[in-house]
Amino acid sequence: MASASAGLALTPEQAQWVAAHAGQPLQVGFDPYSGMDSFALRGRRQGFLHLLLDDINAQTGLKLVAAQASGWDEAYRHFVQGQTDVLYGANPTPEREKIMRFTAPAQRYPYVVLARKDGSVKTLGDIDGKAIGFIASDFVLQALPQAYPKIRFAPAIFPDQAAALPALLAGRVDAFVTSGGGSEVEYVVAHPELAIVAELRTITSDMTLAVRHADAPLAGILDRYLQQRGAHIAELARQARSLFNRKALQLTDAELAWLERSGIAVVGAAEDYLPFDYQSQGQYKGIAGEVLQEVAQAVGMQLRVVSAPFARIMEEARAGRIHVVNMAKTEERQADFLFPRPFSPERDIIIGRRSSPPIPDIYALEDQRVAVIDGFWHEEYLRRNLRQPSMVKTADILESLRKVRDGEADYLIENPTVADYYINGLGYQELVKRGDTSGDSSLYFGVSRQQPELAGILDKVLPMLPYEQIKYRALQSVPAVPNESNRRLLWLAGVLAAALVGIVALTAVIARKLTQARLQNQFLREREQWLYTDALTGCLNRNHFNAHVDALEQWLVPPAAVIVADLNNLKRTNDAHGHAAGDALLCAFADAMRAHWPQARLYRMGGDEFLMLLAPADAAALQQQVDLFQAHCAQSAVVLPGGTTLHPSAAIGIDLRDAGSSLDQCIARADQQMYVAKRRQKKRSTDTP
Repeated sequence: MASASAGLALTPEQAQWVAAHAGQPLQVGFDPYSGMDSFALRGRRQGFLHLLLDDINAQTGLKLVAAQASGWDEAYRHFVQGQTDVLYGANPTPEREKIMRFTAPAQRYPYVVLARKDGSVKTLGDIDGKAIGFIASDFVLQALPQAYPKIRFAPAIFPDQAAALPALLAGRVDAFVTSGGGSEVEYVVAHPELAIVAELRTITSDMTLAVRHADAPLAGILDRYLQQRGAHIAELARQARSLFNRKALQLTDAELAWLERSGIAVVGAAEDYLPFDYQSQGQYKGIAGEVLQEVAQAVGMQLRVVSAPFARIMEEARAGRIHVVNMAKTEERQADFLFPRPFSPERDIIIGRRSSPPIPDIYALEDQRVAVIDGFWHEEYLRRNLRQPSMVKTADILESLRKVRDGEADYLIENPTVADYYINGLGYQELVKRGDTSGDSSLYFGVSRQQPELAGILDKVLPMLPYEQIKYRALQSVPAVPNESNRRLLWLAGVLAAALVGIVALTAVIARKLTQARLQNQFLREREQWLYTDALTGCLNRNHFNAHVDALEQWLVPPAAVIVADLNNLKRTNDAHGHAAGDALLCAFADAMRAHWPQARLYRMGGDEFLMLLAPADAAALQQQVDLFQAHCAQSAVVLPGGTTLHPSAAIGIDLRDAGSSLDQCIARADQQMYVAKRRQKKRSTDTP
């Protein structure tokens, strides 16, 4: 019987343990370099571990407190020596399980590989043959060779991260393997010369709460907490990660104050700029939308989305009513907007028809008609670089592509991802890249000058995001562009279909008659199937036998065989286990006969009686086949839902037809043999002690 302890359902024994330790501080050791688990922000110690301990205490009535240590090695040693009661973040290993009992993990952090950007380690495979740094007592020292046995490396052991990172920066080790949990972000921000070259998703730091075996009831209490508070724990982790990222990214006091005061960014999503911008149910979608969602999650920011044509978005942004917009960076726009670093390095390309001449640079567009979307930066770009630009204004990217395809414009300038999305989606295979642009045409977020804190936050978060992964994920969810080439084919198919209407009308009467005849034949076949087939076993039935007896007389050429079988224990099975069990026994027996004699004609004559007709056979060989069949049935089983096992068996009589016997006479003799066999089986049953 479970009881509630401060909101958590505990067993009586666990509740008694809590009562016995009420008010007693239980020290929790942990790694102080564990990233989001414990950190100082604005003079206050906080993090996932502290939120977790507060919630455990509130839910259980315990008093768990964080115990400080200089590093993981010291935290581990203090636990082993009995100076702390719980060890947070220890992965189970056979050696540790001798002295510890582990809970389920509260969180799992993948291990990461850090390396210098100018070094030789660019991927996980590059650590082969290199000197690699590890923290003392970290279980990854055992886990890494087990997960990647082909990789050989020379381990260098350090007491903590504070000793390992300088060694990596100085080149004394080629890479450093450490637990994630956010600390890797802090390292990379503090040391821009470092990069995260691999994330080991198969090796995780399991943030368990380990206790000594003597405190096993405490482990049970903590496991109950983890099971019952899973959703809340996930929310605590989300809060802790966003707070830690604010620290790791070194946000200024003004930026932190902006997040705490408002933390809401009003985002302008252009209606006509897929796959980068679109709104769906109040959420900013597309590639730019996914990037901003990642930024918002990273620091705990909220997004409020406004969707409108790009020109209207820009008016609202210049007025300060929209804070951030995906836009190109131009000299004119820098008067109204702040531009953090680009979120994608892609440079715009020049697109034309396959038959159009290549464009070596932007200046080759002089005297060429260039399709330009109204309000887009390409107009300013062309006016700044060309003497007399010839621009064909359009409402959106679709119109620009159509005008180039149809020869009303010669070229257009566009982002390569946008171009691929529309050209492939629309089926405009005649449009291709004809050149590159010069200058800065990367992808930016323009931020209102009234929101400098937001611009600063974006500038710090964007370099940390995995842009290619975000781009791939976003492209899987954006709406598909209707393929115009397919629409043309459909239109042509419609014309051809209309031309065929006359032919269809001419043949309709014939088709109708053929259909009626086919349906009639199908009806007769189905009627015959229903009339002549036993519905339960699929065998032919007595109706079939009676209707085709003359044909069977001709077919059963001597020395053909007749087998009569009577299934044993059917009534007993029905009475003891129900008719469903009896049906299963009948089906199993019929399936066994079909499998043993696949060329025979098998009839269920009624109830538990079966008749089988075989092509010419030898008496001795046939008896051997019957004996083998009986042995097979004894080994096969029908397992009922309750677990009861039944074995199909039967009394079997056989007769070989000679030239002077009719089919009915053969069946009568086989029937007599069957009854002899049945009496023999019953006698053996009663004689058995």
